[in-house]
This record gives sequence, structure tokens and C-alpha cells, in this order.
Amino acid sequence: MTTDSNAFVPYSEARLLLASGMERIAPMVREWFTPVPVVTAPDYLAAIAELSRAPTQGVVLGIDPDCRRAEQAVAAVKRAAGETRVVLCCEPLMEPLSRKLLEVGADDYVIHPPNAEELQRALQIPSRKMRAAWMQPAAGDLAPSAEELSRLAGLLPHVAAGSREVLREMAGLVALALRAECAMVVVDGSTGAVGAGHRGLTEKAVLVQELHCGGRLAGQIRVGPSAGGAYHQEDMGRLRVYAALFGNLLELAARSRQHQELAYTDDLTKLPNRRRLMQFLAEVLVRAEREQFPVTVLLFDIDDFKSFNDRFGHDAGDEIIRETGQLFRRCCRKHDLVARYGGDEFVVVFWDADGPRSGGAQAPVEVITILNRFRSELGTHQFQLLGQKSAGSLTCSGGLARYPWQGRTAEELINRADHALFEAKKGGKNRIWLVGSGDVCAGA
Repeated sequence: MTTDSNAFVPYSEARLLLASGMERIAPMVREWFTPVPVVTAPDYLAAIAELSRAPTQGVVLGIDPDCRRAEQAVAAVKRAAGETRVVLCCEPLMEPLSRKLLEVGADDYVIHPPNAEELQRALQIPSRKMRAAWMQPAAGDLAPSAEELSRLAGLLPHVAAGSREVLREMAGLVALALRAECAMVVVDGSTGAVGAGHRGLTEKAVLVQELHCGGRLAGQIRVGPSAGGAYHQEDMGRLRVYAALFGNLLELAARSRQHQELAYTDDLTKLPNRRRLMQFLAEVLVRAEREQFPVTVLLFDIDDFKSFNDRFGHDAGDEIIRETGQLFRRCCRKHDLVARYGGDEFVVVFWDADGPRSGGAQAPVEVITILNRFRSELGTHQFQLLGQKSAGSLTCSGGLARYPWQGRTAEELINRADHALFEAKKGGKNRIWLVGSGDVCAGA
């Protein structure tokens, strides 16, 4: 399973990844750790690919008894995970192998089937039950300090950018201000922590302060022992001030992300707009140059769109544009991007970093499969405002261009795809054209 590159994924939604036979425990894990999203991958290789696609705060790996190179596979997953904990889940007979795999990078293991407490301990991520216990009102109500916390200025850019490290930086700021040995900030199921003893904060903390965001209880700040010997009343006041400021910062960041999402979304189709397309394509091309994988750009439009507008009216024209865009989105892989370019034109960015770049500029088989799937779906789709016999009345033409063979920048690729679209129209419409190769969907 992959994630949708069209959607912004804030750090507070960093997910858990279950891989290699762990689909069977996914429903339980979702219940235990809600609201943390849970995704699955069928094997170790897919897990490595998944880790590069979205923020992940924990990995649970099943032990594949048929894998002859389990040590290398688990080590590779841990390298891809970085600081994210990798926990093995094994049958009792596989426990000796699990202990051996701890030596190559796995952080812990649990016996299948695990319970919520065991998985919470191994992943060091609080379960829903644990967070509920944390959210119980604390005794006492100490007055907050009015001390100016100028060090927050350095945190502002990270919050505004939605940095994955922002919760950890918040925890570091609290630890510094209170001279604490360790500290943890928990927001909507995600955690950031600093200090050698921070792992124990999941179960026990010396100081606990609720964190509110947007008028709701969003999390906690949990603080370990004081490096100075003991905490005083002013420390609690300072902690309350930090909690209030963190809540305000997170609320502002959430609003900023909402405004950014609106600025990058097409009103009619709810797909990414041209601005987001150019930003996304530029980012993918930078990564493609570094990691040496191909990128394919498709520019397509609806054949004879004006005739539908003239015959059925603009409401029908809007329906055609909206449903055609969403139809292509459903036919695509989740990590590809489908954007409205303008009018009845759409641009699709196909990319996949799972393998090295191979020679030749032919369109990849997987892209052609998607294109044929879309053409088949479009041929049977019923457009309500076009009448009961609308199925099969619409066709699309498109042009393909591939990085690096036909362009190295976003502008070059779209220009070449536009030229290929012109060739498709000239060749009779209802075709997808790759310059130098003709209609890649011919005979489908």
C-alpha cells in the first residue's frame, strides 16, 4: 500500500507501518493506537519503499520463514527507518531468530499475537488507552509564569514548515528551560522526545502538562527528573506557559497548512492545481536526478470538449471536467500526482523510485497499463448531465514526455508533452502519443 502524494500529510499524522504478513493484526493495531494512521506493506522491500513516502513513527515487521536473508532484509529496513523503531512480531518458534535479528538493527520484538501493552512498550508509542489515562485532569492548579520565552523564535520556522522534527525540538526546549534530564511532547498520537531516559516517559513522568490546540485537548508535555535535584512551583508555571505557547503555535501552523492546501487545490475538481503541479514536479525531478529514476509526464485533454459545452451547457461541461479528473485519479497509483492544468487540460506525473534508471526513452509498462485502464473506465462511465446514453461518448488525447530523455526541467517536460499532444490530435484523437514512438496505447 502507498500513500497519496496529492494530500499533505502533517507530522501529527505520522503513521505506523505493518509489513510482511502483519495485515492480520492491522485491525487490532488501528483500534489500539487510533488516531494514528496504520498502513500495511506485503514484504520487506515494499516496507523500504513505503518508508520513503511519508512520515512513519513505528514499524512492525513479521518474520518470513521463507526469507533466506532475513538478517540483510531486516538491516535494510532499519537503515531506511533511521531513528524510527522497528519491532519484530514472531511466532513463538521464531523467537530465537528474532533475538538474533536484534543484533542487526531491530529495536525489539513481541510474540504473535501481541497485546496493546506489549506493542506500546516495544514501539514506545502511547496507545489510545494510555493517552486517555494521560488526559485525566491533574490535581492542583498552579498559576503560570509570565516569563518571556524568546527561544521560541528559533522554533517558529520549523512549525510553519510542518517539520517532522518539530515535536522533538519542542521537547528539547522544555528540557532546556526546566533543566530536565528528558522530556516528551505528545500531539495527536505522535511523539517527540529528548534525553537519555525519555523512553520511560511513556509509562511514568515527573511533571505532566496538558496541551490544548484549537480549543481541544490535543496532547501532553511529559517531563522526566530534574538535573538540579527537584522542581519548584515556578517550574510548573513555566511549563504551563510553554504548553499554552506550543498550543498556539500548532494551531497557527494548522491554519497555515489549511490555507496552503486551499491555495494548491483546484476549486472545481478538488485536484492539485497548476501551482501545486509545478512545485511537485520540480521537487520530484530534484530527487530523480539524485536517485536516478525516470519521471513520466502526461498532458491530456478531452477531445472536442467545446462541442459538449455548446450542446449541453456549462454545468455539463463542469461535470465532464470534474468527473474525468477524478476518474483518472482513481485509475492512478496513489503516489502519482493528477492535477488540473487549466480548462479541460490535465497533467499527470508518474514516478517511482523503486529501481534505477534504465536505458531508452520508451514509456514504462506500468504507465501504459494505467493509461489503458483509464481509457477503458472512461469508455463506460455515465455522465449524468449528458443523458442516459453518455457512456462511450467522451474520449481523451494525451502526450507523454520522460525525464531525462525529453526534458530535465518541469517546463521542458510539459512543453514536450504538449507537442506530443498536438501530434495525437493531428493523428486522429483518442490516443496517447510519445514523441518518436507514436500511440503507446495502440491496439489496446
